[in-house]
Amino acid sequence: MSAEFERPMPGYRLAKTHYNDDLQAVAAREMGDANRWVELIWLNRLVPPYLVDDPRRVQDGVLQTGALIKVPAPKGAWTPGRNDDTQIFERDCLLARKLLSETADGDIAVASGIDNLHQQLAHRIVTPRGQARRHPDYGCMVWRLVGRVNGPTAGLLGAKYVREALTAEYRVSSVSYSSAEIQFDSVRVAARVKAIDGGVVDVTVGSAP
Repeated sequence: MSAEFERPMPGYRLAKTHYNDDLQAVAAREMGDANRWVELIWLNRLVPPYLVDDPRRVQDGVLQTGALIKVPAPKGAWTPGRNDDTQIFERDCLLARKLLSETADGDIAVASGIDNLHQQLAHRIVTPRGQARRHPDYGCMVWRLVGRVNGPTAGLLGAKYVREALTAEYRVSSVSYSSAEIQFDSVRVAARVKAIDGGVVDVTVGSAP
């Protein structure tokens, strides 16, 4: 995580925190993704417990709810000259079948750069929309078609759901192709997206949620 804290500070805006907030709640409300709460730590130079209701626990690096907090300015554009795709596409825990993976040394494995983007796109598709409690708009609605009558209409609707889910990812510039094949209780999805750095990423998912 240290490399993330060494990045140049981005633009930001100020947002008001609310009683009983935690950083995940702030990230979900202000940034549209509860998983981006770590960015608030970095931008505001916070330390545990980060955000508290009790004024007696406030100290340097710990904010009291009700205070203003810096929130990253809207993203969606790549700055030329940044050749490290880890900075562009960030990094996260490496998942295998939605479970954490570990290295040979027993540490938590991570996916970074374009590998992380690919993982995040696949995870966004396999997560039924509304399943993430803190981020109800996250995920894909293609799973609503499972068990319904198959056919061209279902395929077209599924492709539309996949396109909508991938377009919502802030690291994606556009979706050039998407398809969904619904068979009984499973879905097979294929898509091609253009990332914000201009690169092309192919995503294929074939499983049930």
